[in-house]
Amino acid sequence: MNWFTFLPLAVMVALSLAFGLAAPLRLHPSWSARLLATTGAMTAVAALGTGVFVAINYAATLAPAAAAHVPEWALFGDDSPVPDAVGLPAAVLTAAGLAVAGRTAARWSRELRDARRDTVGPLETDTPIAVAVPGRHGGVLLSRGLLRDLTAAELHVVLEHETSHLRHRHHRYLAAGALAAAVLPPVRPLDRALRLAVERWADEDAAEASGDRALVARTLAKVALAQPPAAGPVTAFADSGVVQRVEALMGTPPAKNAVTGPLLLLGNGVVTGSLTAATLQLDHALVPVVLALLAFR
Repeated sequence: MNWFTFLPLAVMVALSLAFGLAAPLRLHPSWSARLLATTGAMTAVAALGTGVFVAINYAATLAPAAAAHVPEWALFGDDSPVPDAVGLPAAVLTAAGLAVAGRTAARWSRELRDARRDTVGPLETDTPIAVAVPGRHGGVLLSRGLLRDLTAAELHVVLEHETSHLRHRHHRYLAAGALAAAVLPPVRPLDRALRLAVERWADEDAAEASGDRALVARTLAKVALAQPPAAGPVTAFADSGVVQRVEALMGTPPAKNAVTGPLLLLGNGVVTGSLTAATLQLDHALVPVVLALLAFR
């Protein structure tokens, strides 16, 4: 084992922290959301993959006879033993990470089932609530308070916003951020930035459909004053970053980034995907090269 084993994870965590703690990306929210979701998903995969990789090799160190039954690709290229100081924490943290990921997925599934059950009619509450419920039996869930307090134009804004969430399957983006934050709590800023980008994406769709950015901003502020915060697979109209969203809506529309966005996403996907895949193969690929260079010298 050597430091190459942890390089993909270190790079992905650094990238997630940089995206999460930096100022909002100068991209259209749709491309920001895609970029952040890809990074979050790959970071979670790199964390769990690295942990499983080290844990397997630690088990092979403790029981060398059993290593004969482990595929060659799952073992370190240099066949070096894993010390207890590394292997034991890796095994414990990986088990904990898998448990947290499973618990997060189960909680989201339960919340989705509950939300879909409520889509048969308006919510019987005076609080103005609008929620996008994904799935075959989902839809836009509204409360009687929202239907009573908003004008027809404001209701149109809310429906366009929530329909955007459903059309673009934003719950999948949120799942990537939530998984990364659950497995690696230090990257929670990425999850928050992703939530904001998803909401901004839906805001821009609503503004484009209504043709009135100021109306969308007023509607958002009006609902946000009375709506309780929500977090999970169902996306509420005034869920997060209301101040930033209103300020953005009062400004000029963001550029579509028809060229910059796809190129940046493609580059990020290639880098993050390659690093994540390398979690299980880096030793096999780099150790022989390093040894050859040392022998040449």
